[in-house]
Amino acid sequence: MSNMVARMAASGSGPGQNGNPADGNGLRGGRILAAAAGAVALVYGGTLAWLLLSDNRLAGEPVVHLALAAPEVPEPAAPAAEPPADTADAPDAPADPKTGDASTEELSEEEQALLEAARRLDAEPEQDVSGEVRIVGAETVSAGGTQAAPAAAIGPLVPAPDPALVETTADGPLPKIARDGRKPWQVYARPLPAGTQTSRRIALVVSGMGISESATAHAIETLPPEVTLSFAPYGPRLQEWIDKARAAGHEVLLELPMEPFGYPQNDPGPHTLLTGGNTAENISRLEWLMSRFTGYAGVMNYQGARFTASSSALKPVLATLGARGLLYVDNGASARSLAPALAREAGLPAIQATRIVDPVQNPEVIATSLDLLAQVSAESGSSVGVASGFPVTVDALAQWAVKLKEEGYVLVPVTALAE
Repeated sequence: MSNMVARMAASGSGPGQNGNPADGNGLRGGRILAAAAGAVALVYGGTLAWLLLSDNRLAGEPVVHLALAAPEVPEPAAPAAEPPADTADAPDAPADPKTGDASTEELSEEEQALLEAARRLDAEPEQDVSGEVRIVGAETVSAGGTQAAPAAAIGPLVPAPDPALVETTADGPLPKIARDGRKPWQVYARPLPAGTQTSRRIALVVSGMGISESATAHAIETLPPEVTLSFAPYGPRLQEWIDKARAAGHEVLLELPMEPFGYPQNDPGPHTLLTGGNTAENISRLEWLMSRFTGYAGVMNYQGARFTASSSALKPVLATLGARGLLYVDNGASARSLAPALAREAGLPAIQATRIVDPVQNPEVIATSLDLLAQVSAESGSSVGVASGFPVTVDALAQWAVKLKEEGYVLVPVTALAE
């Protein structure tokens, strides 16, 4: 454009030439055109220079890029392989890989119900209960805002097993009477504090432990240490739970699955003791069950209405338990049970439960059962209640236990009532 203006001026074809009166105006117009052309050229040249020098369409000056090496990020270490489980102590029932609980395929309907109740508890929104529930050792639990009972004089129980009370077998460790005459039911029992009253005693046994890890932990952490915990033989990592229970002050029992009426449609689980089995087979099953963990003071039947009514089937089992220095607890579910009488004939310490605390999972039914336990204790001097490990039951027991001393009762471990 600037070249075109220059050629027009040189040829005299621009306005204001040849002395024409309009020459002044033409000269001024040429200057304006020249200035405009210069401005256009300046803008065009600046824009061209900006495009050539800049690699950023929005930048007003050249941009310098620095190529920096990316820092090296170490690859995450592969998780350490878990050590293989001790097959001697591990139960045959596999754990659920999602929950860590026992496989539901090998559990009875009652045990599956306990497992499902614990899972429903886990699914509920988490609440801060640190002010209501605490891990107990020598102290009685405080729950629901109630005042804790005075601390007992007994702390964590001694670690188990006592080597002198263990017989090593292919199935696993079995209890035995020590050479010095000490018996497992006495060594592994929770001792009574000196001066404990001899009347109005109440013992509680909570069963179904070890099936659900969350329910087991809840019972150990929530219940007073005087409560006896009974473990099923099918859960995973049973010895770990026994150690935790005893560290919190709880004595423990082993549950023996026994044949009920309606078997096999009603099946308590693998290695159930059967009336149709011969003595050798039942003793073999009994030894497998007893080898699942160590540190228990005695055993308690799981179901078994038919088995405990059969003298021929029951006597060899009770004789074996007596020879190994164990306590037998009859759960009181069957009025036909011959176990307490036959145990006494064999010289085996035995206890029969007074009643099932939670035949249904209803707080009012549980409260009524506990009141009846107290009434029996007041009349006869002692009573024994057997309850399941359902969270609603455990919470009810914990709240009820803190009121016992105010009402003149004392909570004792079940071994304290052995005859």
